[in-house]
Amino acid sequence: MAIPIMLITLGVAVARLNPRGIGKAAFLSLIKLIICTGVAWVVADYFDLSHVAFGVLVLQVATPVAVTSYLLAEKYGADSDAVAGLVVTSTLMSVGALPLILAVLL
Repeated sequence: MAIPIMLITLGVAVARLNPRGIGKAAFLSLIKLIICTGVAWVVADYFDLSHVAFGVLVLQVATPVAVTSYLLAEKYGADSDAVAGLVVTSTLMSVGALPLILAVLL
């Protein structure tokens, strides 16, 4: 039951999103994607991981912001609307980014 409730609460937050914050969320999602993927690439190369482990690490780090981060922001009084925007924009961005990363890895 936890996952459906998380998705419902995120859906409510997405419905309340203000379009003016989407630009900042998209920029932060892009920065997260670039930095995290780059760091994972360097770490995987440093530890001389096998091709499969290398690909799994890079893809795992390149995935979108998790729904649980929204719930944690809501629980601890952080800017949960901004986090909801990050979840949405990083998910939309991953539709294009993950196939590109897969193409480079394969």
